[in-house]
Amino acid sequence: MLLPEWSRYHVVSLVFSAGLVSPAFAQSATRPAADLGRDPCRAVLPGAPSPFTEEAAARGISYHIGDPDTGFATLAMGAASFADLDRDGDADIICVGDFNGAVTLYENDGTGHFTPHAAPDVLKATCAIAADYDGDKDNDIFIATWEGPDVLLRNDGGFVFTDVSAQAGITGVFGSGGGCAWADVNGDDLLDLYVANRTGTPYSDGSGNLTPDPNRLFINQGDGTFVDMAPAFGLTHGDEPTLLGVFVDFDLDGDPDLYEGNDKGSFCIERSNYLFENVGGTFVDITAASGTESCTDTMGIGIGDFDMNGWPDLYNTHTPQAPGNTLLLNNGDGTFTQDAAAFGVDNLALSWGCLFFDHDNDGDLAIYVCDTFEPDHLFDYDGTPPATEIGAQMGVHSDGRSYNVAAADIDLDGDLDLLIERIPGDIELYINHEGEKRHWISLEILYRGGNQYAIGALVSVRTGDRTQIAQVVAGGNSYRTQNELARHFGLGDACVADEITVTWPDGTTRTLHNYPADARYTILPLANLGDGNGDGAITIDDLRGLAGAFGPVRPGAEVYDMDGDADIDLTDLMQLVRKAGG
Repeated sequence: MLLPEWSRYHVVSLVFSAGLVSPAFAQSATRPAADLGRDPCRAVLPGAPSPFTEEAAARGISYHIGDPDTGFATLAMGAASFADLDRDGDADIICVGDFNGAVTLYENDGTGHFTPHAAPDVLKATCAIAADYDGDKDNDIFIATWEGPDVLLRNDGGFVFTDVSAQAGITGVFGSGGGCAWADVNGDDLLDLYVANRTGTPYSDGSGNLTPDPNRLFINQGDGTFVDMAPAFGLTHGDEPTLLGVFVDFDLDGDPDLYEGNDKGSFCIERSNYLFENVGGTFVDITAASGTESCTDTMGIGIGDFDMNGWPDLYNTHTPQAPGNTLLLNNGDGTFTQDAAAFGVDNLALSWGCLFFDHDNDGDLAIYVCDTFEPDHLFDYDGTPPATEIGAQMGVHSDGRSYNVAAADIDLDGDLDLLIERIPGDIELYINHEGEKRHWISLEILYRGGNQYAIGALVSVRTGDRTQIAQVVAGGNSYRTQNELARHFGLGDACVADEITVTWPDGTTRTLHNYPADARYTILPLANLGDGNGDGAITIDDLRGLAGAFGPVRPGAEVYDMDGDADIDLTDLMQLVRKAGG
């Protein structure tokens, strides 16, 4: 219950009398952060580039995808994704694609070392993504398959997962599953599920029959069930050989749009990629008007603001033929310009998964590209085209048939590590050593209802005159994988993020100022501020909790920074008192 009316006037003396905060310290907490004894900002470390190191086995990961003697590997099966499955703030790993159907979940101990857990077997699994579809604050897992039924695994806690596909309505799906993604497409605070199917693919039994299933859009009914409503929502190109789709708010109007990547789209003769704009919960094909056809056999899609103009761009991988991989730069007016060659990232190779990420924390995005028949590529961009290929220099230029890549800060040291899937082969984990030389900030965004982890939220971080943006995306990115949901920003030599702005799916915003670098913070909506124990009410315990957190903001105490100035002081206390009074 809320505090009684009298507490507005007496709570400060109550807190002081409890001995939690002395008046002298409370007065000091109103001073500028620079005067509060924070650790001095370290200098950026000099020296030659520090390559990634492959450490999967040393960190407890042993998972093999595909088998060269069965042909299973030729279908590009399997996936390895990051997701926090136990709500402890670090990235765990989901591995699928073992020839015998084993699904292995790797529990992160917070230092980037892992313990395996078995989940229900799924044969010929192709995609694994995680989101909290039932709103109980833990991430559930969806797995697409090739020529088999797709699977929804409900998270019951403690790395115990239950197959609820039938009761959820994820049944009758026997397509050639590709990339999949979660988003709240109709703004009801419930996460919906998109599943790409490479329609028209010959069955592997040699019968000559083709897989018939179209692309699916499963709309969450809020009672644990889904209904496929793709045509009703305007997705009328469901019979294409689609390999993946990504939800991205390309026009920054607050709702998720859908970009579909189709196979066999070279020269845009028979088909192309499609961009569907979300207009009031219905998807409208704006491909031609936006210039997003791509004209590629699209096997991977990356999302990121590569040219840093404040709008999300798209990167599509392709076979080794013209135009190569495409870089679609968002002009901010509903149109895109293809400029991969000028930026040096056209990469004429047989490419699959890809992603944008800031590998060295300098504030610019690089592009990682998985290649088959030649080593992977890492394109480093410093703000002026063209980008420079540094794969060999950074230790990720290894051989092998590479299909998927995902990124997360697995050891919580402030830089993004890479999970690489090679088929056939063992999962590889590349540990980042270059990013730790510079400053960074990581943000976990929380929301409400059936979208607890704020899928679709937009985050911007400004340092000086440079602003970076990122969206919270669940699945779809790369090829058939998922990056961790926390949003990571390299800050270079900046010791603070001057301004952080979060825009939630309902359009509400919150802005924070002068948050110190080199930490991971949890950002909550305004309605949740001050509720330290998350019970939905402001009580005397929350006021005591705020008083006990007086001083510079630190991870774990962000909920009490009522005014977003990076300090918890008397101003915050009085704002919380007013909130408690109703």
